[in-house]
Amino acid sequence: MPDCKNLAPVWEKVADDYALDDSVMIAKVDAEAESSKALAENQGVTSYPTIKWFPKGSTEPESYAGGRSEDAILEWVNKHAGLHRVAGGALDREAGTIGSFDAIVVKFTSGAAALAEAAEEATKELESLARDLGDSAQHKYAKYYVRVFEKLSENEGYTAKEAARLDKILAKGGLAPSKRDEIQSKRNILTKFSEKVADRVESIKDEL
Repeated sequence: MPDCKNLAPVWEKVADDYALDDSVMIAKVDAEAESSKALAENQGVTSYPTIKWFPKGSTEPESYAGGRSEDAILEWVNKHAGLHRVAGGALDREAGTIGSFDAIVVKFTSGAAALAEAAEEATKELESLARDLGDSAQHKYAKYYVRVFEKLSENEGYTAKEAARLDKILAKGGLAPSKRDEIQSKRNILTKFSEKVADRVESIKDEL
């Protein structure tokens, strides 16, 4: 089956890309094997290769009808799993960021809220989400938003200096994959602060 052979190396790359994500399992089944024929029939598999997504805790899959490239499959899995992988296993620029905290950052960087007000709101948001987030990576990054606000109260140039430091670490390489993910996610959060600050500066220039 040429199509299956063509997909095999792509599928292996996708599996490697999600190797650090416990919430996703990329698996393959030989539907023509005696031990798998019942499963294939039960899932209505009549052509090969067939790709299906099983949401966590569900036995009802969603069929995939997109492209067979690594990027196309990654985009689809990311959407369904709430992840941010790109080809090669790295993270995209939204990994680690949290919408509700980004909204608070915007209030601060746009001038709609003072630093102290934004920091207090971020702390309250962290407290309100703590129970739902538990001991998750998202909880860790929610706390990082609060930490950045605290550091800004001590040094207004903190985000730029910290971003430069993390960039050097990433550029140097040699990091364990999990550490690389952590640093990239923190770098993404810092970008939310710095990019909005830049927008604000440009807006002020335009007004002048």
